[in-house]
Amino acid sequence: MKFCVIASGSEGNCTLVEDSSGNAILVDAGLPLRRIAACLENLRRDFARVQAVLISHEHSDHLRGAAVLSRRQDLPIFASLGTITMARRIFPHGTSLYPIDGEALSFGNLRVQAFNVNHDAMEALGFLISEGDSRLAIATDLGTVDLSTLSFLQNCDAVVLEANHDLQMLLDGPYPWELKQRIQSNLGHLSNDQAAEALLKVAGPRLRLVVLSHLSQENNAPELALNQVRAQLLDAGHHHIEVVVANQHWPTDFFEI
Repeated sequence: MKFCVIASGSEGNCTLVEDSSGNAILVDAGLPLRRIAACLENLRRDFARVQAVLISHEHSDHLRGAAVLSRRQDLPIFASLGTITMARRIFPHGTSLYPIDGEALSFGNLRVQAFNVNHDAMEALGFLISEGDSRLAIATDLGTVDLSTLSFLQNCDAVVLEANHDLQMLLDGPYPWELKQRIQSNLGHLSNDQAAEALLKVAGPRLRLVVLSHLSQENNAPELALNQVRAQLLDAGHHHIEVVVANQHWPTDFFEI
């Protein structure tokens, strides 16, 4: 299994995951179709590989391009029933929407198990994606990592996890107090320290890669998030875990797990 975070942040999120045979899925489609297509071309991929789009929740930075993508590429969209309820208010009639009802989904050799996360959306999801024994967890928008979420992050080879803000930068920044409170809440977004705390609870010999995602452009910095999370993992003796930061404007490398 390989994956690439095409973009991550408040301007749009999209991750490509593919199995060993080249079958692929997109997790979120918060970018315009033309940008997703250009990124796939740069990655030497195309939509012929993609079998479905999985949407984590209804906020525009996760589904902005989904309806056009689905219609023009004849791709099904899978999401929670809550997300679909909200998406139907803005998607054109006839968009192919399929609810995720708790059962595992299969696309090629990829097996996808959705799990609920704490975020201020109707029914936000994270995704545990596996091929054989390889396991990847993706959780990009959540205000706290509860025991249920931790159970899906455990025993993974790679984890894509939100590290949205540095708390002090958020408190000192220009956002209105109400927005700062929302971001800090259990239904908001994870800070760098909260991400590190969660990763320390699931880190072990198996976890080899962490991709920090959904960084705020106003309340965080890639170097800050990387240093804060990596330092805590190193202090706990986890020298084998590679930590990288996903970017809003260009894709990560392809990671193979």
